[in-house]
Amino acid sequence: MSTRKAPIDASPEPAEPRTAVYDMLADAGRQQMAFATSTAAILFRGSEEIRYIQQQAAQQATERHEAVAQKLREDCTPAELLAMQADLLNFDFQGSAKYWQAIASAMLKTEMELMACATHIADSRPGEAPKPALEAWKATLANAVNGAGTGIAH
Repeated sequence: MSTRKAPIDASPEPAEPRTAVYDMLADAGRQQMAFATSTAAILFRGSEEIRYIQQQAAQQATERHEAVAQKLREDCTPAELLAMQADLLNFDFQGSAKYWQAIASAMLKTEMELMACATHIADSRPGEAPKPALEAWKATLANAVNGAGTGIAH
């Protein structure tokens, strides 16, 4: 029996070609997770914006309806009653239009951010980026958002 041990080679072995494949797969997973978390953050911001718009619209409607309710507790003529109803109806129609315009604007803004995120990911892979189509779509959305006056202050 020999008690000799094999000599330990101090030089590291060259990396196997498989390591590069594993590194590439790990990086692809990281990029995929980064994309997923980025898009989730964008969707959460969009959700916050929509919730803010809903809160503002509800607050404005509450204040207006409470004011009309207070006036209705007092004596009024039929003409005043009709004027209050018409005014309230007008407010509700205008408020509804502003509300839906603000919601659509917030959704378009969120969609633009999602498209920008997707464009960034697509641009990172040469030859696969559908850049012209994405840029045209982003320009269309930007024009829609910039042209939409919501009437709801932030």
